[in-house]
Parts: sequence; structure tokens; C-alpha cells
Amino acid sequence: MQTTTRAATALSLALSLCLTLATGCGTASRKLMAGTDAKPAKCEPGKQGGTLRLALSFGPLTFNPFVDSTPDTLAVLRKLYGTLLDYDFEKQVVEDSGLATAVSLAGDGKTYRVTLRKCFFSDGSPLVPDDVVFSYEQALKAGSALSDLLKTGVGNERGEARFSIVDAQTVEIQFNDAISADAAKFVFARIPIVSKTNFPTVADDPTKIACSGPFVVKSFSPNKELRLAANPNYWKVDNAGTVLPYLNEVVYDLGVDRKTQSERFVEGKYDVIDYLLPEQAKAVEGQAKVRNAGGSLRVWTLVGNTRIDQTKVDRNRAKHFLNDDFREAVSRLIDRKRLAASVLGGNADPCFGLITPGNTTWYDPNAPRYEPNVETAKAALQAAGYSYRDGKLIDGIKTPVRFKFTVPKEPTAVAIGQSIVQDLTAAGLDIVLDEQPLEKWWKALTSGVFDMILVEIQPELPDPIFLQPFVTGSRPYFAEPVITNAQTDLRGYDWFKKIAKNFDLALRQKTIEERRKLYNDFQRSWNEVTPVLHLVSEHTIAGARSNVLNIRLAKFDPAATWNLEELYLK
Repeated sequence: MQTTTRAATALSLALSLCLTLATGCGTASRKLMAGTDAKPAKCEPGKQGGTLRLALSFGPLTFNPFVDSTPDTLAVLRKLYGTLLDYDFEKQVVEDSGLATAVSLAGDGKTYRVTLRKCFFSDGSPLVPDDVVFSYEQALKAGSALSDLLKTGVGNERGEARFSIVDAQTVEIQFNDAISADAAKFVFARIPIVSKTNFPTVADDPTKIACSGPFVVKSFSPNKELRLAANPNYWKVDNAGTVLPYLNEVVYDLGVDRKTQSERFVEGKYDVIDYLLPEQAKAVEGQAKVRNAGGSLRVWTLVGNTRIDQTKVDRNRAKHFLNDDFREAVSRLIDRKRLAASVLGGNADPCFGLITPGNTTWYDPNAPRYEPNVETAKAALQAAGYSYRDGKLIDGIKTPVRFKFTVPKEPTAVAIGQSIVQDLTAAGLDIVLDEQPLEKWWKALTSGVFDMILVEIQPELPDPIFLQPFVTGSRPYFAEPVITNAQTDLRGYDWFKKIAKNFDLALRQKTIEERRKLYNDFQRSWNEVTPVLHLVSEHTIAGARSNVLNIRLAKFDPAATWNLEELYLK
């Protein structure tokens, strides 16, 4: 009897181990939940099991998908929350389904009827129209970049989208004005879907979130480690009938700067990397899959604070970046070609506007650009009432022009900052480089407490509709979209309304050609008045170890991990 019991115990342990380590026993432990209308995955069939390791430099700062945050945070949230339509980062197209099985446009050009997929959240609750309406309402109320996607118009006249339930499987999303169907699809590929009953209850514990994406949060230690586990009720299967995601777990080391990430990838400590530095890319040739896709959506910018809240910024310093001649002069003092060639090793492009050269569909090569020329810059400063005393730049009230230049304490950012300081001090400006840990840099940016700050702007997807947050003012260092206090921004409201007009009109056009013409007009006007100087756009270099299969390295971020649910280990 004792022998039998021991044998049974041994068998039980073996079966338990088999279920935990699915790859070792060759049996998938996750099955499609009954009643799910599965979406066929387009990847090659893989196998379930294994753990993928990678790292993030700054995030996640939140698990609330409706508020603004860092690119690293967004990269994680994409793995937790599904959207009505999926986006293929490699092919750069919005797919015709996701959590929705169909989306149709009514004759009014602004109302979309959405048929929902029969599927379930990670906690087993079914996806219902209430969840979609709740999610879109949360996005609209958040006052974030997502809110901007659901509004049309300019400034105080901006109208909000409306959402309604048609039946048990259908919702309607009605924009305030007719907008391009292509632009609307991008919106549906971005707004995350959460559970109405679960989301308000999870508070600060991300492990309790009912997820609609391929993964759930297993554990989270801020600034140390994030561990994701496969969503047991995910709704995609491959053509062999295996449920995605293939990976059992994904482990992120947190607070690891890009240089260290790249070095550890070369050492084999990380399996995939979205931001691989050029020197490390050369070091792993033949050992890993690496793609230098060229231009990206990301652009490093120098932001001058034009707000005059004296509790946050010196009023006199705020005025400098409102002066067109001053901004042009500063722009001409910065040698973008040297930044791209020397600081970033030739893996970047000089950039002069919101839309980067890498965004080839929408980039306007004829937008205003200020090539480096110290003498022209000095002449522009003198024409604007500035002068020189003992080699130092003096403003119209005989005060030296001084700025504290805040940069994130990260190797690439610091190197860019040092190069800019070198350029500006050579022309007599008094610039102090202020290197801040990422958390403090982020706080300065989001609270508006800075003189000048270095920011890497990254629209979430290539369609210009994702530039709305930077145009309409949801970021604190731009003019407010709704001017309730004329002193909030020295430019006031009229300039903003005039510049944003073409941007808003472009949303309403039916063809890419019609939209492109208006966006080009907008880019030319925006480049001349924005307090933001666009500098360089880094190339996308991403990689994966040779044992990671189904990798599809894309041009835009997150280049290596956008299809994380499809990846599996050899």
C-alpha cells in the first residue's frame, strides 16, 4: 500500500510538472475557452512554453492605459489590453479585425457600427458592449492623448465622440464630425478595451486586472522586475489550433538604460531588444537576428517653456522662445548633422518637424528647415533686439540669456545634451546642463517646471492623427487647447487656432492625397511657430536571439516585441 501511494504521489508530481513546463512534456496546457470566436493568427505555428527575458529603461509608470505615460509603459500596456482592430507594425497596416469582427461606416461619414468578437477577459467574464462604451468613455475623460483621438474641431469648438449600444454584440461610435475612414481605423487600433466591472476595482494591484490582451500581470516590483503570464482566455489561435500566446511568461528587468540593455543582449542575458545600439548590433552579427530599419517615428526635441506661471518658470526666460527670431537663431546654432553623424553614430536623420523622414507616407521634405549657420543666427538675434557684452548674449532688458537645460540621465540623452550645450554656449548663451534621473526628469516635464528640456517625442502610430496631442496641447509645454486663462501661454489662443485649422481639416478628407496636402501646409506653419525645436530622429535597430522564432522586426517601435504573443522559443 505504501509503495502504491508513493507511486501515485510521484505520478501526480510528474503530471503537475508536465502542466507547468508544457514544452517539456509536449502538451499545451492552455486551451481555447468554450464559446470563443477565435481570430486566426497569421504567424507560423509554434509551441507553448518557456520564458522570454528583456528589459525596459523607464516604465511601466502606470497600468492605467488611458493616461499619458512613457513609450516603455505603452509597450507593456499593449500586451495587456486588446483593441477593436489590430495593427500590423511590420506591414504598417490596420487589420480588419481584433476584438471586433467587423467595423462598418454609415452614410453620414462619422458613425461606425462595431460588431464585437465573442471572447472573454482573463478573469473569464465575457466581452460585452458595456465594456467597449465604458473604455471609450474613459479614454475621452482622461484628458490625455487618447482623449484627443476622440475629438474633432479646434480649441473651444472641439466636439466629442459619442458611444451607444445597439444590441448584445454591437456598439456605435459616432465622431462629432465626419473624419477619414483611414484615420478612424487607427483610432480603433489604439483605444484599449478594459472590463467595466473589473477596471474600477483593481486600484493599485495590477495582478488583479482582467486583461483583454495576450498577457496578464503575474508580479510587479517597481524599478526591479515585471513578470507577465499568458492570458488563459486569449482569443487567437494558429492554424494548427494552438492557442496564443505561446510563451508562458515574459520577464522584464526594469530601470536598465539602453546601453546596458544592448550590452546584456550581446552577452545573451536578454532574448529580444527593441532599442539596440549600433556598436552592439555589429557585435552580434551572425549570432542574432538584427534589423536596422532606418528612420523611425521618434524625434529628439529641445522644448522651450513658454508658459509664464511664475511659480513654475521665470517669466523673462519664458519670453525668449516666443520670439520667432530667437527660436530660428537657436535652431541654426544646433548642428543636427553632427548630432546624427557623431553623437548617434550615423544612425539618425536630421529632423526639423513633427513628422520624421522615416515616416515616408507623410513626411514633407519642403517644410522649413534651418541649417546650422552661426553668423546668420547671431544676425537674427541682433535683429530681435539682443546684443553681446564680453562675448555673452544679452537680452533687451540688459540681462544675460541663461537657461537650465534639463535632460534625462541616460547615456544617449546626455550625449545629445552635451552637444547642444557646446553649440549654444559657443554663441554666447549661458546654458547649464541639468542631468536628472528619469523619474525627476519626467516630473519636470509633466509639471512644466523647466527652462529648456530634452524630450524624445514618439507618436504612437504613423498616421498623423497621432500627432494630435502635440498639436492640440494635451502636453503641458504647449499652448492649452482650451484657453481659460489668457496668461497661461503668452501666444494666446488666436495663433493656435489658425495653425491647427489645416490639421483639423485634414482629418476630414477621404484620400491620402487630400490629407497629405493639408498636413504639408500644417507642417510648414507649425515649424515656424512651435516652441519645440526638432533635432534628430534615431533609426530603428532591433534584435532577437536566434532561438526566438516568429520574430518580425518592424520599422516602428516596439520593433521587436509588437507581436509578442506570436513569439516562441526553439
